[in-house]
Amino acid sequence: MASSEITPNPVRTVATEELAGVWPGAAVVDVRSREEYAVACIPGSINIPLDELPSRLKDVPNTTVYVLCGSGKRSSQAAAVLSARGYDVVNVAGGITEWYRNGHPVTYAPAPVDSRRPGRWRSLADRLTGRGPGVS
Repeated sequence: MASSEITPNPVRTVATEELAGVWPGAAVVDVRSREEYAVACIPGSINIPLDELPSRLKDVPNTTVYVLCGSGKRSSQAAAVLSARGYDVVNVAGGITEWYRNGHPVTYAPAPVDSRRPGRWRSLADRLTGRGPGVS
């Protein structure tokens, strides 16, 4: 970050393919909730939920940061927060959903013991994999 007078950096928005070109060497911050992150995440990413971001700035790497969420709305808000504080930040359009759809690696939580009951977390995994609830 810069001196005491912080000038917001411009926020670039890129497609997941651009992130894939620099991953896994890139600093990736996932601003989804802890529960969403626990279900599926990009290997090596850091989870800092959007609502915790202002109080966890010390956890944001001091390098170019690629910010993502589920689809892009929360990450654009996080990118604005980080840019206003002088971070070099890149918003990843489409979030983890597009990352997965484009065939990039995702780490998944273990399947629930009773996967026949679609809950919130099962539904997220189903959306990411394109399967409906209860489909084996």
